[in-house]
Amino acid sequence: MRRHSFEFWLVLMVSLGASSIYSVLSFLRKLTSEVGVAGSVTTINRPLAQVPWLDLVSQLAQITLALVPVLLALYFLSLDGIKIGVIPKAKDWLLGLGLPILVGVPGIGLYVLALELGLTARVVPSSLGDYWWTIPVLVLSALRAGLQEEIIAVGFFFKKLGLIKPGYSIWAIIVIASLFRASYHLYQGYSAFVGNFVMGLVFGYMFYRTGRVAPLIIAHTTMNTAVFVGYPLIADFLPGA
Repeated sequence: MRRHSFEFWLVLMVSLGASSIYSVLSFLRKLTSEVGVAGSVTTINRPLAQVPWLDLVSQLAQITLALVPVLLALYFLSLDGIKIGVIPKAKDWLLGLGLPILVGVPGIGLYVLALELGLTARVVPSSLGDYWWTIPVLVLSALRAGLQEEIIAVGFFFKKLGLIKPGYSIWAIIVIASLFRASYHLYQGYSAFVGNFVMGLVFGYMFYRTGRVAPLIIAHTTMNTAVFVGYPLIADFLPGA
């Protein structure tokens, strides 16, 4: 007999569930530090080795290994005969490239406002050196986040929770999944929690309407790529720079 709850928690705890726990602990460390949350700095993409070629290999290994739980989630869904629309179609690109305007722009505005009010940590998207491979690695990092979060925190989360708790309404699942998404971003501060909760509501509703994660992956990857690669261009204009 299939144990859906076991598969659900197994995938979460080897991926974003573990990230959620570490994120809450990171937030508590910032909250109880001398500088507080507002005086803290969080770097998302950081060097993993001092030697450039070893840093590149380490970055690629980290990105690749992070996708193993994604394959596990897709495998369990395949055993259930469930498809979540991972391979993009033409219409997915249209929706996926439009969502960043709806979600990304307000999210950046919320972050800047929170910085001004001292309600969030300063987020540095990348501190990687200026190498020939820096931008390709940042794009791959953005794609990794898009695949991992949208396949596990939306497609897998929605379908498995629906099998475990068939009495839950789709709106309950959307809210629970959105809180989960927000929890593993809490290490960035209050604004990241609120912004990602809202993003979860929008992305969850889109998945409910389309049954496909492809447009969400495209949107997420596009937003992260813009932030990771474009950060140096706007860093000097942010509050407190």
